[in-house]
Amino acid sequence: MNYFRLLVLCTLISVSARAQSAFTLQQAIDYALKNGYSVQNAATDIEIARKRVAEIRGIGIPQLSAEGGYQNFLQVPVSVIEANAFNPMAPPGEFLRLPFGVQHNLSIGYTASWLAFSGEYLVGLQASKAYVDVSKTNLRKSEIDVKESVTRAYNTVLILYENKRILNENIASLDNSINQTSAFFTEGFVEELDVDRLKLLRKNLSTTLSTLEQQTLLAEKLLKFNMGFDVNTAITLSDSMKDLVAAAALGVDAEPKFDVRNNIDYLLLDKGLSMQKLELKRQKANFLPTLSTYYSWKENRITNDFDLLFDPLFRVPGGTILGVNLNVPIFKGLSQRARVQQAKLNITKTEITQKQATQGLELQAAQSFTGYRAALDNYKNSQETVTLAEKIRDRSRIKYQEGVGSSIELLQAENDLLSAQSAYINAVQQLLDARVTLDKNLNKF
Repeated sequence: MNYFRLLVLCTLISVSARAQSAFTLQQAIDYALKNGYSVQNAATDIEIARKRVAEIRGIGIPQLSAEGGYQNFLQVPVSVIEANAFNPMAPPGEFLRLPFGVQHNLSIGYTASWLAFSGEYLVGLQASKAYVDVSKTNLRKSEIDVKESVTRAYNTVLILYENKRILNENIASLDNSINQTSAFFTEGFVEELDVDRLKLLRKNLSTTLSTLEQQTLLAEKLLKFNMGFDVNTAITLSDSMKDLVAAAALGVDAEPKFDVRNNIDYLLLDKGLSMQKLELKRQKANFLPTLSTYYSWKENRITNDFDLLFDPLFRVPGGTILGVNLNVPIFKGLSQRARVQQAKLNITKTEITQKQATQGLELQAAQSFTGYRAALDNYKNSQETVTLAEKIRDRSRIKYQEGVGSSIELLQAENDLLSAQSAYINAVQQLLDARVTLDKNLNKF
């Protein structure tokens, strides 16, 4: 019974593991948003920014520090002084050796301080909070970039799968044609050259298929890397290329609306402009006075007997101070004025960059829509071309089998179908890429 339970448990774990490695496109995106490397770093940057706010806020909170020191004079300093300086009756030339100091010295104290007012500190606190907003916007940009990269990588893998499927079908079809042509050659109805032409085409397709196998492995690894998934673990794609292409061909308005204020790059520039304005405020705040207060208390204990260090009799007050410091800038040369002017010029420069970016983003959105419409038309045309090429190939094969068509005609039809299918795969790639670009530019990610 225990063995049976263990077997069932292992089976469930195995099924669960396989289920976790199968992803639709949306599941792959969701996984990447939780495990993607750039997203994790961007989320960490937010926490770092919050700690920076706490750090700067702590500057304005009253500070308290304590100090203590102990000295043991193993040999107390001694001075030689004439004895008559203390005793007028002492004969001239007599000297006294007097110790200066005591052996044990203990000092203790504490100091409390508070930055009561500082314009630069207040602006710095505002800037640190604004930096948290910038970090959040950077996280949003990382999420958009991850969505884009995962979508493109997912599409690429599915396109390679479809390309491999088409090649395998063509190889199987060629194998049938080669078998039939070989039989005709054995009966003397065709030349050996006809068989060799078909074999050459099959060889080329096999080489192409082998290359696609390697490209597919690399594409799968790239997808897993973008997702933050172990690149050495097998992965299964649940969506089909047909469904993604159908979705890419629908849901676009005739004239999609673009709002630059929702664009992540514009938002980052806007945040940067806000930071530049705070920098100007900080530079101006350097002309304001700074006020701080402090309180200090100290005490010494001195004795030649270590056991008496804590006896109140040997307590020597070191002073208690309550102070206020006021620093009023009067003239700081011209350097601070130049810093203010630099900050103003940086604001002007950022505003110009923002206007340029607005025009560029609107143009980019319009170009992406035009590119999408062209890719969609190309995709539809390629579909029709493949259908027509398949019909021609099938008719050429029937004619060849009935003895009224040539092998060259059949070979040409096979090559035309391969060209049409290759153009179809490229059209699918262009359509999916164009839709991703359009959705990103229309702020749909």
